[in-house]
Amino acid sequence: MEEQIKLFNDVIEFIYVASVIGSGYENDVAKLAIEDGVAYRAARKNMQIHSAIILKINDEFSGFFTFQVNHEAKEFCLLQSAMDLNKKDKAIYSQMVLEIIKQNTFGYPMIMTVSTKHDLERPDVFEALGFIKYLDLSGYAYMVYGTLEQVRLKRLAHATMTNAWLTTRADWLKMKKEWNDKIEAAGTKYNILNPKFASRDGCWQGGAGMSNIVLSKRTIDGDTIKHDTSKSLNGNASVLDPVACEVILRFFMPTDGKSVYNPFGGGVQFGFIAGSYGYEYLSSEIRQNQCDANNILCQDFDNVKWVKSDSAKYIPEKKYDLCFSCPPYYKVEEYLDYNGEIPEGELNSIPTYEEFRDTLFSGYLKAIEALNDNCFFVIMTGDSRDKNGAYYGCEAEHELFFKQQGLHIYNKIVYLECEFTRLAQAKVTLNYRKFPKREQKILVFYKGNISKIKDLYAPIGRL
Repeated sequence: MEEQIKLFNDVIEFIYVASVIGSGYENDVAKLAIEDGVAYRAARKNMQIHSAIILKINDEFSGFFTFQVNHEAKEFCLLQSAMDLNKKDKAIYSQMVLEIIKQNTFGYPMIMTVSTKHDLERPDVFEALGFIKYLDLSGYAYMVYGTLEQVRLKRLAHATMTNAWLTTRADWLKMKKEWNDKIEAAGTKYNILNPKFASRDGCWQGGAGMSNIVLSKRTIDGDTIKHDTSKSLNGNASVLDPVACEVILRFFMPTDGKSVYNPFGGGVQFGFIAGSYGYEYLSSEIRQNQCDANNILCQDFDNVKWVKSDSAKYIPEKKYDLCFSCPPYYKVEEYLDYNGEIPEGELNSIPTYEEFRDTLFSGYLKAIEALNDNCFFVIMTGDSRDKNGAYYGCEAEHELFFKQQGLHIYNKIVYLECEFTRLAQAKVTLNYRKFPKREQKILVFYKGNISKIKDLYAPIGRL
């Protein structure tokens, strides 16, 4: 009650300044920022160039909240805030935030990073004002006054801040489940069984794959021991990670881009995600059963199509704004069409690695020709071992090949998978000094003038 009477009697004033520098409040802001501790960056000149709401109580400087309008990224960023240590009041602080919200006349999403331990700049205060939390990370909450769709790119960026993508992180798994649920729903709608693996029988490392060992169960039924492998069905088949697909699509599609070409099609994931974002997607795929399943699953999207063809020979009829492919890894899996037949020209049926590589690169050549200038070509690949246990060197040959075609090697990303089954493998393979492989490589090549990337691709904005 006393606090309410005090608030009623106090004269509260909020003053907008276009820049702290030149406003006359530079020293006040700097001093309070240092005293506050959390807002210490607001003491720096390079931070005081930004706009602010200045709080005055009874005509005395009592707090500030700095912010930045980024028209290039089309976002409104709330930066640093603090109140006089002797005058802290959640209601007054909330009013200061509301004053900033009034400044957003552009309709931009308003973003703010808050500490879960701060007494004022904390999640519950902002949630009460209409902000939504889109990410928890290391004691901080990332929030938006707007929609979650408006900050999706930031969420993806936080999951892939370096060239090592750890796919077992909680937010990655949450986004992966969101996409898998959508693909499963399409499978239910159009009667495609096991849609994430459609047309794939358990083929990863054959019947002896580690998934069979770990996920299968043995039970005793009377005098009979039964071996249940139902949980490992298709769990042995490699399948594209939909979050990796989304990151590649969002980060490497030009701002004005509209189309994707995949020269070695495979599963449904990239096409499903491209279609969900409204992009055109064309994929060359040698198996009719995979084409049929994917086309059924994606029939609700415009211009998403798999064409049954020999990818090494197929020539697209137009130019595309992004090329992506996750081709087979030599002799790791078996790819079958209807009636269990291997299609003629299927890469893993080719007798030697050298022929496999040359056939694969022939398909890449035609895709490079179909790629617009100043666009990316992204390959998700991995090496495999020959019968003696030595790596073929396929990843390195990819880099050399694309460089020879005049493309720039722009990113080399390590995609890290769950290590659980690899640890089981290690108990055997380390005796032969083989370290089990838990990573794939995402190789990003660029066709054109690197200096134009910043202008042709959408800004990420503040993270």
